[in-house]
Formats: sequence, structure tokens, C-alpha cells
Amino acid sequence: MFTGKTLVDGEWVVRDDCFSRSQALGAVRQDSFSRKVTLVVHGVLAGNVKDTDRGLSRKLLAVIDSRTAGRHIHVVDAAGYSDLLFGAPAQCRKLEVQGDHVTVMPEVGEGFLGGPFDRLRLRTRGISRFEAGVLGRGTPRHEKLLSRLIERVAGRATLDVRAPARRGPQFDLGWISEQTAYGAWVAAPQQSVGEETNRLTEAVEYVGGSARSVPRHGRVQRVVVLEDSVDLSSGLREKAQAFGVLIGKAKDVPR
Repeated sequence: MFTGKTLVDGEWVVRDDCFSRSQALGAVRQDSFSRKVTLVVHGVLAGNVKDTDRGLSRKLLAVIDSRTAGRHIHVVDAAGYSDLLFGAPAQCRKLEVQGDHVTVMPEVGEGFLGGPFDRLRLRTRGISRFEAGVLGRGTPRHEKLLSRLIERVAGRATLDVRAPARRGPQFDLGWISEQTAYGAWVAAPQQSVGEETNRLTEAVEYVGGSARSVPRHGRVQRVVVLEDSVDLSSGLREKAQAFGVLIGKAKDVPR
């Protein structure tokens, strides 16, 4: 079900085209609210929604009532709908009734964090030559270190473990702790001992320049995770600090 105008990656798309694109992916069209509705796409979720003439608040109130009764309905905004069209997971939005309108609650890390973390999707995404060389993505060492990071972070049930936003910096694993959104890049480059510092410095510079203009709520913290055997020199720490990047071993990541 759709309410309001919808954008796909920033461009307005008329309702019929929205339905056509969704049906091409196997979705069934619903124009009125019923128990068959499992997904509501709302193109204007930012801020308060109050439009009784078009029934926007009424539909969102129906979603809230359904959720309260124990039947979950997924609600996505225009960015989430765009993600679904391109095969990426979309984060479900939280709704609250405040006075005489429905408020769509802001998300920590918007534009930085995407939908739920999916290890299989991470393995199948494209890897650039730079990422392979500097971060070691796609290698057994990188996979092993990533597994350790996932075990540490995902093992804490209170954390919201997330994938990167489709159009944002492509870190390996993201999560929310309190009001901070973390995005972690695992760095396990294949190099000789003499090249290790140079490669890790490149990794820090790459991560440091990856998210400076991301629109967001709350705080975003970029993290570089290293193997236990790496000698974390003071120079590397200072470089990371200058870029606003945390750097350390998997056992030390904040959560």
C-alpha cells in the first residue's frame, strides 16, 4: 500500500509506476487497508504527518493499531522503498501518536545505516581492487576477522545490528548503541610485514574520508578493526584520530 508521493532515489515517481515496479517484483497491490496489507510505503515520512483529506494519518494510525494487536506491518519511507526496488533490505520505521497526529520517529544514523545485517549479501556484493588490496575484502583472513567482529557485536541482544545504507559508505558491519551509529570496516590486507603500516594508513584514510557529508540523526562513529597480531603504533592511532576514526582490535570495539 502507498500513501502520499513517492521518490525513487530522489526522483518523483507517479503512483501507477510505483505499483508497476512493485508488482514486477512479485508484490500484490492493495488500495485499501485490510489484513492483507504487510507493507506500507510512505513517501513523506519526515516530521509530523497530518493530512485528513488524503487519509495519511488514518492509514498510519491503522498500522499502529495493527502492531498493537500483534500483527506487524512494515513501514518504509521513500529511501526504504528505493532500497527494496534494488534488492536491498529496508529498515522498518517507528511510529508514535502524539496529540492529534502521527509522528515518524527519527532514526539514529539515517543515511549511514541500512536494513538488517545480512552476511550472505555482504559476501556477494562487489569488491573493488582498492578494497581487496587495502582492506583484504574477499580473503580468508578478512572473513575470519569479520566473523570475530560479528560474534562480538551480534552476541549482545540489545544491539540493533545493521547493514550499510545502499547509497552510503560501504562498511562491513553497523550497529546502534545508545545514540551512536557505528560503522566498522575490517582491515586485514595481504602484504609483507614491511608494507603493513602503509596499507593500514591507507585503510584509515579511506575510511576517514568516507562519511563526512552523511545526513544523520544522532552521532556516527567510523571504526577500523584490525587483527590481534597487528602492531598498533602511535602514528597509526594519531592518523585515525585526525580523521575521526576509532581503530583497534575486535575485542575492543565499543558496543
